[in-house]
Amino acid sequence: MGVLTGVRNLSRTLRLLVGTSVRVAPWQALLCLGETGGVILGLLQPLYLAWFVAGAVGHDTRQMALAAGAFVAQIGVGRALVWLGMNARFGQLERVGYEFDARIAALTASVPTIDHLDDPHFLDQLQIMREERGSLGLALNTLLNNLNGLAGVVGVVALAATADPRMLLAAVAGIPGVLAGPILARWQGRAEAAAAEPGRLAAHLLQVGTSPAGGGEVRVFGLADPLRGRLADATHAWWKPKVGLAVRESVVNVVVQVIFFGVAGAMLAWLVHDAVSGAVSVASVTLALLLVGRLQGVSGTLRDIIHNVAAMSRTAGRYLWLVDETARIRAAHHGVGTPPDRLSQGLVLEQVGYRYPGHDRPALDGVSLVLPAGSVVALVGENGAGKSTLVNLITGMLRPTSGAVRVDGRDLTGLDPGSWRSRLAGAFQDHQRWELTLGQSVGIGDLPKRDDEEAIRRALHEGAAEAVLTSVPRGLHTQLGVSWPDGVDLSGGQWQRLAIARGMMRRQPLVRVLDEPTAALDAATEHQLFDQYARAASGGRQAGTITILVTHRFSTVAAADQVVVLDHGRVVEHGTHAELISRGGHYSDLYELQARGYR
Repeated sequence: MGVLTGVRNLSRTLRLLVGTSVRVAPWQALLCLGETGGVILGLLQPLYLAWFVAGAVGHDTRQMALAAGAFVAQIGVGRALVWLGMNARFGQLERVGYEFDARIAALTASVPTIDHLDDPHFLDQLQIMREERGSLGLALNTLLNNLNGLAGVVGVVALAATADPRMLLAAVAGIPGVLAGPILARWQGRAEAAAAEPGRLAAHLLQVGTSPAGGGEVRVFGLADPLRGRLADATHAWWKPKVGLAVRESVVNVVVQVIFFGVAGAMLAWLVHDAVSGAVSVASVTLALLLVGRLQGVSGTLRDIIHNVAAMSRTAGRYLWLVDETARIRAAHHGVGTPPDRLSQGLVLEQVGYRYPGHDRPALDGVSLVLPAGSVVALVGENGAGKSTLVNLITGMLRPTSGAVRVDGRDLTGLDPGSWRSRLAGAFQDHQRWELTLGQSVGIGDLPKRDDEEAIRRALHEGAAEAVLTSVPRGLHTQLGVSWPDGVDLSGGQWQRLAIARGMMRRQPLVRVLDEPTAALDAATEHQLFDQYARAASGGRQAGTITILVTHRFSTVAAADQVVVLDHGRVVEHGTHAELISRGGHYSDLYELQARGYR
């Protein structure tokens, strides 16, 4: 089964590489074979030299002239073919590499959910693909090198057999080196797997230590030395498997070389003895001497071919794994239904649970809620209570591991994920800082209106971000981000205001999510913003929009129609602000604790 699986994987890899190469540039792919033709012609050099030596010994000038002419012609034609093939190869590598990069980007972007981004196995595979990203584009190069190497092996062995059958003993002596190929390939695969997680950690620590975002904390808290220490440990753990692999490879190489040259030396001594006695021709001995070095390379070439094929299969295999994995995830989200134009009933959560990949404890467990159309719902709770997870389930970013989310009575999994999210709007605490122009940074909240300045200005007003617009030199056309020519930087609060404005671009979404939208804002701006929210929510009631507000600041939730209190992934209370205060339960305790801090 293992051999059959390996053959099937190799066949799939070859179809992928050859098919992609032919698809992106058919004639260029054909010209790449010119290099192989040049390699085959180059194999004839020892034969022509042997003819020349035999002609010289026999005083046959005609044979010497023919051999010399053939030798020179072979050099010219062979080099022309190699030049043609190499130039075609370089162009093809760029095309194929770009094609795979584009496909990987398209595949990862096509996944409708984000739960795979919390899966350590998925992240480790992506880390290896990042480290080996060039290898995927170069896999075609590896394939062509293997083709050239295989042509060389066949040609050298054939020439050796014509010189003297005993020359094949030297080829046989290279078998241990060939057999070492699969072993070395397995060792390399294990080394790559062992290095993936520490490599990911090292990259993260390096990014933390060199990015402006972490610069303040690193310096204020004196974290430079501990960070360097952890980075050194992670880097050591990253390279340790690779260094160990290099040591083992060196030992194997020494052993196989000793075996080969021991057998080859004995074989040549035998041939020379026979040549002295006249049993073997001078041409045969000359050809044998010229081919010994190449025969020594046969085992190394075969081993390299096996090693390269294994590496190529692993690299292409990870891409194929990504193809299969993204296809599996998309198949699991097979909904094709269209969401309603407006909500008439609302959202209903029925015993919804969610467990992150690799975690034993569920992030949400048995959550049942009714969120009526047109209502304003506040989600409150301490950090880790499950608020953001619940939001991700409602927006379809995550799929429940148990229970169901229903939209006007229809299971959310039956709706097309893209269509559902096109009817949502939101602002998030962990927002992206889009370094576009200010207008574009806001406008992309509703792509069809991304250049509509009137809609952008309205969103800035509703997102309490007009002060950001007046603070920059070129208004909506100001480039954001100091890494760009004439770019300006913004404060954390200003970036968050733009994120809120971006979430206000869509006029009548089915659901508007505001996940900790005021974390970086001052009290005055927060008050202004919630006045805007109240007006937007009032307008949303007419369209059936459900406004979901996630916040730690309890003073902002009093106007909500329903307050949902989460604790350790469960709903412990829900009701209006007044109802929950009168109950004197968990919400009341948290509210009083926070209110006490403002007295």
